[in-house]
Amino acid sequence: MEGVQHLKIPLDEIKLATSNFSDEKSIGKGGYGKVYAAKLSVSGQQRTVAIKRLNHTSAQGEPEFLMEIQLLSCYTHKNVISLVGFCDENGEKILVYEYAKHGSLDKYLCRSELSWMQRLQISIGAAHGFSYLHNDVGPQHRVLHRDIKSSNILLDDNWEPKISDFGLSKLGPSNVECTFLLTKACGTIGYVDPQYARTGILTKESDVYSFGVVLLEILCGRLVHNKNQDKSLSLPTLARTSYEENRLIDIIHPNLKTQVKEESLEMFSMVAYQCLKENRSERPTMPWIVEKLEKALELQAGSKVTRLIRIGTWGRESDHSQNYWSFEHEQDDHMLKITIDHGDGIYSLMFTSESRGLLHTSNKVGGWASGEKISEVTFDADEEIIGIDGTIGTRGSDKIISSLSFKTNKRIHGPFGQTGDAHFSVAWEEGKFVGFYGVAGPYIDSIGVYVKAYEENIRVGTWGNSKPETRQDLWSFQLEKNHHLKKITIDHGDLIYSLMFTSEHRGLLQTSRLAGGWNGGEGGETLTEVTFDWNEEIHAIIGTVGLSRGKYYAGQTIISSISFMTNKKTHGPFGKSRGTPFTIPWKDCSFVGFYGVAGWYINSIGVYLKATT
Repeated sequence: MEGVQHLKIPLDEIKLATSNFSDEKSIGKGGYGKVYAAKLSVSGQQRTVAIKRLNHTSAQGEPEFLMEIQLLSCYTHKNVISLVGFCDENGEKILVYEYAKHGSLDKYLCRSELSWMQRLQISIGAAHGFSYLHNDVGPQHRVLHRDIKSSNILLDDNWEPKISDFGLSKLGPSNVECTFLLTKACGTIGYVDPQYARTGILTKESDVYSFGVVLLEILCGRLVHNKNQDKSLSLPTLARTSYEENRLIDIIHPNLKTQVKEESLEMFSMVAYQCLKENRSERPTMPWIVEKLEKALELQAGSKVTRLIRIGTWGRESDHSQNYWSFEHEQDDHMLKITIDHGDGIYSLMFTSESRGLLHTSNKVGGWASGEKISEVTFDADEEIIGIDGTIGTRGSDKIISSLSFKTNKRIHGPFGQTGDAHFSVAWEEGKFVGFYGVAGPYIDSIGVYVKAYEENIRVGTWGNSKPETRQDLWSFQLEKNHHLKKITIDHGDLIYSLMFTSEHRGLLQTSRLAGGWNGGEGGETLTEVTFDWNEEIHAIIGTVGLSRGKYYAGQTIISSISFMTNKKTHGPFGKSRGTPFTIPWKDCSFVGFYGVAGWYINSIGVYLKATT
C-alpha cells in the first residue's frame, strides 16, 4: 500500500458523507457490496463521489480491494473510472470513485432514450478504454479486465462511458506476441470467453469476446440474460446465426430499425461477430475494434471524407534529412503548368493551377540544388493528366526520381531528367488527377499521385498487354459489398498461367471464374493457394512483365511474376521475375479487385480500388 497513502480517506468523513451508510444515499448494489452517492471534501473542494463499501459476506474481499487500488491509482484514461480514494479502517474496506451520473449501461439497453448514434459513441468510448488497458498502460505489461459486461460500463453526465470494477483484473506481460495467464476462470456467465472457461487460459482475446457480447447487447437492446428469451439460445448464438443468415435486422432493438443506416449496421455487426469467433486467433485487437466502430459512426453520420486515393509513392522513403511535400488542387482548379528543374535527375517541381482566370502557383518542392535545364509544361484547358511514367536513380546512397513523364488525354510530356535504373509507370481510369505528393531535398526523392474518384471505385493500371487479341479476353474480378478476399489460386511456372479468386461473406464462400488458363489445364509446374487472414488486406502488388516462351504462343507480352503485399506480409513472388518490373502501392483506399486481359496466360493486370467514403 506504499505510494497510495495520499489517497486514504478517514472513515469518519465517509460516514458523515453517507449519513452512516444510510439507505437513502444508496444508489446500487453489486457483488462487492452497496454503492452510495455522497458529497465529500476532496482537495479542499466539495465533490460528488460514488462510495463502494465491501459487504463482509461478499465473495470478494482483500485481493479485489487491493487490485482496484493498484490499478486505478496508476492508470488514468477518460474512459476508465477514476479512483478518488479509499478507506481501510476498523475492518471497513471502501473505495471512492468519480461519480457517473447516469449509472451503468445495462439499465438503458432496452430503453428508447439511447439513440443509435449514442450507442455508437458509447461503444467507441468503451473500446478506447479497453484499448488503453491492453496496449498503453506501460511498455512491459497490459491489464486484462476479466469481467467486461454492460453493468461494469458506467455513464457520466455527458453519456461518456467509464470502465469500472477492476477487482478481478490481472496484469500480464505485453512485450510478447501472445499474452496469456493460467488462472481459475472467473467473470460473469454469458460474457465469459468459452475458451477461457474450458482451459483456464486467459488472454487479451478473452476480453475481446466479452466486449463482443456487450456490443450485441447495445445493438439488440437486451441483456445477454433475458427472462423472456429461450434460455437454450444465448444472445451470442442467436446473433451469430442471424448475422450469417443475413437477418440481423430481426433481432435488433425495434426503435433502432428506423434509425440505423445499412452500412453502419453492417460495420458494427461485423465487429461484434468477429469478436465472438471461437478461434481466438481470429478475434480482432482493441485498436482494430476502435477503428471499425469509428467507421460505423462515420457511415451513420453520413460525414463525407474527401474521396481521394493516394497512389504510390515511388523513390526514396523519408529520413531526417528530407521533407515531405504535397500539392493538391483546390476544388474546380485546373492544372495549367508544371515547371521542372532537371538534368541528371529531377531537381525540383513547381505547379501552377487556374480557377476562373485566377492563377495560383505553389511553392517550389525540392531544389536544394539546381539542374542544367528548366522546362515548363503547359496544359490545354481540356487536357487532363491520366498517368505518370518515370525512373528511379541513385545519387550516392540515396534514391531519387531521375526522370519523369506526364501522360494526358492528348499527349505525353517528357521524359524530363535522365533515365535511371528502375522504371515505374501508373495510369488510372474513371478518376481525376488532383495532385502530387512525396519527399524532396536536393532532388525530388519520391513522388506519388492524388486521384479523386468519380465513382466509388477506380481502375488503376494495367501492366502488360492490355489490348485483347486472338484467343484473349478481358477478365475482371470485383469483391461484392462487404465481402473479404479469402484466397487467390495461382497457376504458375515461368509465368502466370491463371488466377482464380475466392471471397467470403458471413461464413459463405464464393469463387470467381478462372482468368487465363485457356490451355485446357496444361498450366505451369505449380498451383499455389494464397490464403488471407480475416483482417488482412492487399496494399500493393509487385510484378514483372515479360514475353512468353515455349513452342506455342511464344513471344506474347505476359505477366511473368507477381507478388501481393498486405498489411501483414508479402505473398510471392509467383512465376519467374524476368522482364520489366512494375510496382503499385496505394493508400487511403481499399482493394476491391483485379482486371486485365487473359487468354493462355495472364497477359495484363490492373487493380480496382475503392475510394474513402
